[in-house]
Amino acid sequence: MTEFSSDNQPDRRGDQKKAGKANAKRRLMTEALMIALHREVKNGDGKKTKRLSLIADQLAAKAAEGDIQAIKEIFDRTEGKAAQAIHVTEGGEMSHEEWLDSLS
Repeated sequence: MTEFSSDNQPDRRGDQKKAGKANAKRRLMTEALMIALHREVKNGDGKKTKRLSLIADQLAAKAAEGDIQAIKEIFDRTEGKAAQAIHVTEGGEMSHEEWLDSLS
């Protein structure tokens, strides 16, 4: 196993460059998707509407038909994802506030 001292540190500059390039690619993809989603297209009636509106309408229609995944997606986006319970087994039960206090 390699020991790292103050004089012997791994070179992370390459990792940082890779992360920077990956973030730049994600930003470009996000920008391209936002442009595509805000582009006007014709709906089923031939009227112009934003592509994002068509997608939202289709998602709402699927949820109304009982599609559980569509229902979950709508609630996750509008109400926020449900908080996960924290279970502490070591040392007995602890409230969320007590757990947060224990971190500081």
